[in-house]
Amino acid sequence: MRKILVATSFLILAMSSALSQVRYGVNAGEGVQIDYSNPKVFEVAEIKFTGLNVLDERALVSFAGIKVGDRITIPGRQVSDAIKKLWTQGIIADVQFWLTKTEGDRAYIEVRIVERPRILRFSIEGVGAGQKSELKDQLDVNGKVASAPLIKNSELVIKKYFVEKGYLNATVKTEQRLDSIVNDGIELNFVVDRKSKVKINKIEFEGNTDFEDSRLKKALKNTKEKPRFWLINRFFEQVFNTSPKTIGNFVDSTETVTNKDFKQFINENVKLNFLKGSKFIEADFKEDKMSLINFYNSKGYRDAEVIEDEVTVLNDEYIDLRIKVDEGNKYYIRNIDWVGNFKYTDEFLTEKLGIKKGDVYNKERIEKRTQFDSDSGDDILSLYQDDGYLFFRLEVVEVRAENDSIDLEMRMYEGEQATIKRIILKGNDRTSDHVVLREIRTLPGQKYSRRELIRTIRELGQLGYFDPEQINPQPIPNIQDGTVDIVFNLVEKSSDQIQLSGGFGGPFGFVGTVGLSLNNFSVKNINDWSKWRPYPSGDGQKLSLQLQSNGRRFRNYSLVFSEPWLGGRKPNNFTISFNRTVNRNINFRTNETDGFLKASGFSVGLGRRLRWPDDYFQIQNSIRYQFYEVSNFGNTLGFSSGQSNSLTFNTVISRGNIDQPTFPSYGSQFTLAINATPPWSILNPDSDRYVDGADESRRYKFVEYHKWMFDWSMFIPVGPKFVINARAHLGFIGTYSKRTDSGPFERFFLGGNGLNGANNFIIGQDIIALRGYEDNSIDPVDPVTGFRGGIVYNKFTAELRYPVSKAPTSTIYLLAFGEAGNTWIDFSEYSPRDLFRSAGFGARVFLPAFGLLGIDWAYGFDQDNSLSPAVLGGSQVHFTIGQQIR
Repeated sequence: MRKILVATSFLILAMSSALSQVRYGVNAGEGVQIDYSNPKVFEVAEIKFTGLNVLDERALVSFAGIKVGDRITIPGRQVSDAIKKLWTQGIIADVQFWLTKTEGDRAYIEVRIVERPRILRFSIEGVGAGQKSELKDQLDVNGKVASAPLIKNSELVIKKYFVEKGYLNATVKTEQRLDSIVNDGIELNFVVDRKSKVKINKIEFEGNTDFEDSRLKKALKNTKEKPRFWLINRFFEQVFNTSPKTIGNFVDSTETVTNKDFKQFINENVKLNFLKGSKFIEADFKEDKMSLINFYNSKGYRDAEVIEDEVTVLNDEYIDLRIKVDEGNKYYIRNIDWVGNFKYTDEFLTEKLGIKKGDVYNKERIEKRTQFDSDSGDDILSLYQDDGYLFFRLEVVEVRAENDSIDLEMRMYEGEQATIKRIILKGNDRTSDHVVLREIRTLPGQKYSRRELIRTIRELGQLGYFDPEQINPQPIPNIQDGTVDIVFNLVEKSSDQIQLSGGFGGPFGFVGTVGLSLNNFSVKNINDWSKWRPYPSGDGQKLSLQLQSNGRRFRNYSLVFSEPWLGGRKPNNFTISFNRTVNRNINFRTNETDGFLKASGFSVGLGRRLRWPDDYFQIQNSIRYQFYEVSNFGNTLGFSSGQSNSLTFNTVISRGNIDQPTFPSYGSQFTLAINATPPWSILNPDSDRYVDGADESRRYKFVEYHKWMFDWSMFIPVGPKFVINARAHLGFIGTYSKRTDSGPFERFFLGGNGLNGANNFIIGQDIIALRGYEDNSIDPVDPVTGFRGGIVYNKFTAELRYPVSKAPTSTIYLLAFGEAGNTWIDFSEYSPRDLFRSAGFGARVFLPAFGLLGIDWAYGFDQDNSLSPAVLGGSQVHFTIGQQIR
């Protein structure tokens, strides 16, 4: 018998044109005849699928909906439905139903399948390496069937990625390549043509009568026009309908330019928003339309809305935006009624609200003053929750709106005061619980206080052991018993530091520094090897080791240990330190030591927090002793050979409430430090050390001076990201009587990056950074004693900072600055106007393991030829390693 292939054309026409490549219908096998004019009902005796490589036959039977034992009509709808179901799975390139044999009313069916190929790999062409990596993370196609919907969806993902970056005209094409080894495998190559970014040429508003276009454009946070500054002839063309060549015609004319004309000209022709991109991103535009409505709402226009917006395509690179608004009426507050308040009176709450009858209706301000005022923390919700009313609720209801007036009803539920039941810590795997708990100000048994909870977040962030951005306390209230559990979710970060830095110490040459600071040390865990991670840690103690050297000429060793909670009950900060410094004069011809200066010392200090004027204040008292031994070493200490003793009593009063140490965004800090030796010249006035002509080694046997230092810093947020940091620094060194001078100790040197040199560790010189000038170049010479460095200094700095990354692994920010400073050898010469000025920009990177790394370019504007060597300003590049510029 010959094979008869019968196609059911009426079923094919029922399919969509996209599916026309599949041969639908029933095909007659050898010895089988089908009468299409007389369909017949068969029982399916067998149905098998052939041509399968990857697909599962049982799954295909389920998709087709025809199984052994079913009674179907051939030809009939069940077959066409089965074909549709198989095709819609997107995994089949071709399908044919064959009626291979019949036995009475029993039919044997073969379904011949051609599978779609699978995607073995894919590539993206026409994009950068970074973008390619991001896109590959978003595309999940490897191993999947290369169906048309999958490929189309992948193209849409890529296009959306570039549209969100401002490439509105980006196109994506897909190339398919058969694999030479795997028969049913292909490789996809997505070819991307980004084209140019589409930018906004002009934004125009319609329907705005109470606000000018320029003011409404400011309300659009991320949708900005392209920067431009057109020539002055545009002014004459637009305002006078002439050109600047005919300006003389208007000298005697009565023609005037109104304020409105001038503003319109500026709005249309001058755009200096260089810090904001002008690319058009639809998602940002949608958000900005809401920001525009919020702006209107904040000005009392409660019913304002954006009626329509239109995008006009100018070319492939630029579009114009037209935004039509309906401002509506401006509303004012007529009455404010309080409902449900028992603790406070209506009058008190209205005063606390800060909104009164007759004020412009400002929905945003009402929400801020009732829910949470981040600027002052003095809102209604804070008033209650700071007093334990955790379950407090307040709903603002507009009960009446007539003409231009609105009546508000403040519906309150005060509830009961909540008591803290448990503090639960999570995430502090390395830091001991007691180190965290001693910083927490919301303890079990106390009333809940949101103010103290916010303060706790700050205190934990200041420890440096946890990521301050992720400190997230979660109150879990229990209304039944009036208690609350507070869960602190903490994310630990490394706080230890390796210090690698260098600086020049004048005649001592280059000085390198290697240091290790362990900021979460534990003395009690030294003998417990299970607590070594990789050193005994977890108790919040600090251990710092440091070595500074430039070879045989200079070496300095120091060790500092501090316990912030001596005794474990109160924040009493105990500190002890040791240091040893050796400086030699080396004869490079003989390689012998011609002279030396050795200094050894230690200090002990105890500090505590104060409660007055507030509990942000701290005081630290310490005693420091330093012993100097000099042999044939010039006039560094005022004499070439001998011994000297320095005993100082030090007091530091400080206050700080910044939000975090690595990149503060608000708050302030100030420090008043007083270092004073005993007044030896007053205690022993008859000593021959103070008579004229006395040997200098006896004169400076006991160091005598008092030193005052004041440092102030304030952080002010500007907009969502920028921060202004203003700083002022003052210092003064004095003596107790006219019989003595302060000697070479603790004098001020300005210039450069402020990195310490050798002298700083021998006689305690204060190295003050002043960018734009060479290191330590501002060091006036005392004409009487010959000592270098001033005894009075001033420095003022203003920085504008912008964070690039606040991640705990690498905090990065950019800055622009201006600063000025100077130092004088006598207080009588002090003049706060006589300053060396500079300006520049730079960057800072804070890495937990190395501390702060910085680079600055600065230009010094001033010079002074009276000093030797002369102080010269100019272009300077400064590097800082391991320390913040003061």
